[in-house]
Amino acid sequence: MPKFSSPEALALAKKILEYADSKGAEVYLDKRARKVIEWDRIFSVGTDKVDAIIVVGGDGTVLNTLHLLGEDTTPIATIRYGRRGFLCDVPPFEYGTLIDRLLEGNYRVSRYMRLQAIYEELKIPYALNEFAIVTSGEARAKVARVSVKRDGDELFYLVGDGVIIAPPVGSTAYSLAAGGPVVDPEMEAIIVTPLNPITFCSRPVVLQPSSQVVVSIAKDSPNMLLIADGAFTVKLKPRDTITVRKAPTPAYFIRLYMGDYYVRLFERCM
Repeated sequence: MPKFSSPEALALAKKILEYADSKGAEVYLDKRARKVIEWDRIFSVGTDKVDAIIVVGGDGTVLNTLHLLGEDTTPIATIRYGRRGFLCDVPPFEYGTLIDRLLEGNYRVSRYMRLQAIYEELKIPYALNEFAIVTSGEARAKVARVSVKRDGDELFYLVGDGVIIAPPVGSTAYSLAAGGPVVDPEMEAIIVTPLNPITFCSRPVVLQPSSQVVVSIAKDSPNMLLIADGAFTVKLKPRDTITVRKAPTPAYFIRLYMGDYYVRLFERCM
C-alpha cells in the first residue's frame, strides 16, 4: 500500500514488490495502485485475505489503510516515506531487511487499541489516533458547548472549541498538541482532552478502557464536526449525541524497531 501522491514512495513500492518476488514470496499490489505501478498479482485491502500488508508512506497512509481494513486484523508493516511517519518504524533504505525478516518470521507484532464512535446509523471508521469533535468554518467564531459524560456520570461541561477522544497511540497526536498526556501505546485507556476550554474545570482525563464516553452537543452550541483520524468527517448539529468506546478489534502492527518509540517522540524537543 503506497502513498499515491509520492513518486518516491511509488518507486520504492515497486522495488519492494520486485525484491520480495526475487525471494520467492507471493506478493500482491493493492488494486488502487495498478494504474501507477505495473504488477500482475492484485488484491483489495479489506476484502482479500493476505498474511501481511506493507505500507509505504506517512501516518496518513497508515491510517487510511486501517480504515480500509475495518474489522480485518491483518497486521501491517510500515516503511517511513512521508512528512509525518511517527507510526512508521522502518526507514526506506531498509526495505530489504524488512522483507527478509518477514520471510524469516523474525519480527514482533504489536497490538494497539482503537476507538469506535456511534452516531445515528453511520458506519464510522475505527480511530487509532483520535475522534475530534470540533467547531468548523463559520462556527469557529462561536464557542462550542458540550457535555462530556463517562458511564452516565458527567466528566465536565465544556465551553471552548471542542473535545478530543483518543486511544493511547493517539495520545502523541492532536491530543498532545492540545495539552493531553503521553500514554504508552501498548496500554489500554481512553484519553479525553478538552480543546481550548474557557471553563477552568475542563482538564484532560485518562479513563479505563471499559469506559463509555458520551458527548452531547448543547442546544445553544454551533454546528460541529466529528473527525476520525483527521480524515473521515461527519457533520453534527445542536442536541446531537456521540458515543465513543473501545473498538471491538485492535490494530496489529509488525514491528522491527519499536524500542525507539520514546526516542522518536522526544526528537521533536531537540
